[in-house]
Amino acid sequence: MYSPIEEVSLSPDSSGRSGGVILTAVSSLKSRQEKKGQYVSSQVVARAAESPQRTNTPKDNWLGFVGDVLKFTGEVQFRSMLRIDGHFSGHIDSSDGTLIVSAGAQVSQAVINVAVAKINGTVEGDINASKELVLGRTASVTGNVSARVLIVEEGALFNGTFRRI
Repeated sequence: MYSPIEEVSLSPDSSGRSGGVILTAVSSLKSRQEKKGQYVSSQVVARAAESPQRTNTPKDNWLGFVGDVLKFTGEVQFRSMLRIDGHFSGHIDSSDGTLIVSAGAQVSQAVINVAVAKINGTVEGDINASKELVLGRTASVTGNVSARVLIVEEGALFNGTFRRI
């Protein structure tokens, strides 16, 4: 006999699926009534997992993710890697990190300063990649671009200016 669900928690998705959030069940979804031979669905209560206060210093390898169902506006600073699958508008800064804009993602009104940028989605704005900028075959970039190395795959769209640094 299975016990009903007692709790469901939401936590960040490290695999990059489900819009940046995964659902974790604590116990089985159904319980069985032995005498009647029927299945009874249990009520599921979902709540965001509480994140404890951060008391330690941040680690050097920060990873970030903006899921495909999210729209985010503002300023982001990161160290290791940031992947955008959804919609972002604003400033992105990382002196030694890698920015990945996935196919289908949109970044608008962008001011991007990173070490490496790999663009497969749509970016409107300025990109400064101190090491390398890769425009994948599904990329569409409009704006001013500067990079030490620029790689443009067949099929990528670029409308703007490029300056080698």
